[in-house]
Amino acid sequence: MFEQEGRTKHSSWESDDMEITKSQTVAIDAESLHPMYASQNKKRKTNENLSFMTGLTKATRASKEECDMDMTKPLTKLDDGSITVLEFFNLFNLDFVIHNPRQSILPGKVGLSFSNTKDLLKDRYIDHPKQRVYEMDNQFLTEKVEGLKARMKDREKLLRHVNPRLWEEMRSFTEEELKRFGAKLKEKNNFFRKKSKVESHKLKGVLYSNLLRASKNEQQKLRGKLEESDVMLKDLDDCIQHLQAELNAVEGNGLEDSKPTLESAEQGLAAVTKSLADNERQIYELEVQKTCNLDKLKRLKTETQNLENHTDMLHRITEWKFEEKQGNFQVYSFLHKTLVLEVVFEKCDGDEAPERTISDIIFKFSLDERVSPCHAHLVHKLLSQYTEGETAWVKKYPTSKYIPKLLHDVGLVVSRCRLLGEEVRRLKLFGAMSLNILDISCVDTQVRLLFSSLEAFVKFELSVALTAAYPFCVPQVQNYKNHIGNTTVHQIEEIVSSVTPAKNLLTKIVKKINEDLLSGTPR
Repeated sequence: MFEQEGRTKHSSWESDDMEITKSQTVAIDAESLHPMYASQNKKRKTNENLSFMTGLTKATRASKEECDMDMTKPLTKLDDGSITVLEFFNLFNLDFVIHNPRQSILPGKVGLSFSNTKDLLKDRYIDHPKQRVYEMDNQFLTEKVEGLKARMKDREKLLRHVNPRLWEEMRSFTEEELKRFGAKLKEKNNFFRKKSKVESHKLKGVLYSNLLRASKNEQQKLRGKLEESDVMLKDLDDCIQHLQAELNAVEGNGLEDSKPTLESAEQGLAAVTKSLADNERQIYELEVQKTCNLDKLKRLKTETQNLENHTDMLHRITEWKFEEKQGNFQVYSFLHKTLVLEVVFEKCDGDEAPERTISDIIFKFSLDERVSPCHAHLVHKLLSQYTEGETAWVKKYPTSKYIPKLLHDVGLVVSRCRLLGEEVRRLKLFGAMSLNILDISCVDTQVRLLFSSLEAFVKFELSVALTAAYPFCVPQVQNYKNHIGNTTVHQIEEIVSSVTPAKNLLTKIVKKINEDLLSGTPR
């Protein structure tokens, strides 16, 4: 672009010089032909030259004064640090212009409809590939120009912010040093302008190589298309020759011989049409069936999700979980599979009856006593007493329709015992600080409690015997032992009997003992 602009200016200067030369030549010819005219013209030209020189001298002086005035203001800004980068370059008559990339001129018929095959092929395999290459080059140049424009914003910044070291040195320069610096700066500017022209020519070389590569690729594609077209034309010629031979054979045999052939062809066509209709009908039926199956599948997924949600809710509400059904027995589990209930049915011949007779009900405990906490041992001991105490399980639940009632009754007992275990665990964790419990442990079906109060100066221990009917029966006080103080077993029994059986009965009894005997205030 810089080169094109320079050629334009150079041509304009040459045209001006040619016009001046022509006007001077006409004037010389007129002087040589007419001496009188020449003398008059010479005087007139002398006067004009004198006036021109006088005006030129005045203009030069005025320009110099104006230049001095223009130089004074930037130098003042240079001293106080308010000069910008653009003003610093203008001080040395330097300017930087970023030209926009030249838009590629497309052929006049690109993208239009063509009636001529030659123009269509030219548009598809020549013009459009060139257009794509030019668009990519234009996009690359545009991005590069935008990047340079971002750097051009530095011209509006102060020189002391952009290059403080240069500004400090420039402040101490004399006028001669500034002129020498400006000359060097112009040399650098010219060098970079020439370098930009070299880069521009390199980019043109890349553009032309891309155009050549695109042309070669499209040429190969066109050759491939032409080869395919030649093969297709050859196949069509063979088909035409084959049809021509059949037509000649039909014409040679006569119309009578061709009628059976036509009838058989019509019958074959009718059979094919019928087969197509049957296939279309089957396809439609399969699509309808597919739609129905998809709807059914969607409905089954929704029902499955709902059943899973109900199952999760049931597991959260009930104490039991269904494990498996295999042969003549069903298995249910309680307390994280540490208690297993097996229901065994009598064998039946033939189809499975809607109501089956129960032959045995088995309870299995699988708690690991070595690693389990003491309150878990207490829960399983109480449940073991409950299951062993009921001897007539099969008489009470004789058939399969009683299984829900069996699970409900066992689940109630398991729930009460589980809540008792949670209650003992909470007392062991938090009872020391709030209820003066020094120690709590479980032995068989008894809960051993050791109380100690420094405020009341008492210390005693006792054991409370529990049953599977907890909390609907009053616990029995056993193994009372007093260590410090005057507390008696009768006081403990009175406190235990005074608490009404209800939820968290053991905790209420412990709180009552703490309030009456361990708080340090007489009651």
